[in-house]
Amino acid sequence: MNNTKNATKPNSKRRSRFILSLVLASLVASGCAQFMAFNQPAPFTPVSLNPGVKRMHVIAELGQPVDTETQTNLLTDNYKYVDGGAKNNGVSKTCRVVIYTAGDLFTLFLDQIVWMPSEKFGFAGTYHSVIIEYTNAPDGTWHASTIQNSVVNDNSENKK
Repeated sequence: MNNTKNATKPNSKRRSRFILSLVLASLVASGCAQFMAFNQPAPFTPVSLNPGVKRMHVIAELGQPVDTETQTNLLTDNYKYVDGGAKNNGVSKTCRVVIYTAGDLFTLFLDQIVWMPSEKFGFAGTYHSVIIEYTNAPDGTWHASTIQNSVVNDNSENKK
C-alpha cells in the first residue's frame, strides 16, 4: 500500500510541472497583439502648422526639427511626426485589447496569428514629413511663411 502512494507522487509532480510550464508559456506567448495595440501612436493633428506662426510654437508642438538649413533671412526646418488617426483613440485601443484577450482565451492563443499582423499593418500610424520655411521678422523672431505637410509612404526611414 505504501508503494502505490510513492508511485503516484512522481506522476502528480510531472503533471503539476507540465501544467505550470503550460501556464508560463501561455503568459509569455499571450499579449503580443495587446502590447502592440497599446503602443500604437495616438491621434495627432498639429494645430501650429499655419503661416505666420512663430517657430517656437512649432517646436513646442512637434519637437526639435530633424534638419535645419539657414540662409540669409530664411530658415528651413524639416520635421517628422506620426498621426495614429481616429482608429487609435483610447476607446478603440481598449476595445481591441478586450477582443484580443477574449480570442486568446477561446483559441488558446492561436488568434495571435491574425491579430498581430492586423495591428502591424492595419492600425499603424501615418508618417508625415513637414518642411517649413521661416522668414526673419523685424523683432528677430522666425515666422512661418510656407508649410509643406506630406505623407511619407516609406516608413523604414522613420523607425528609430
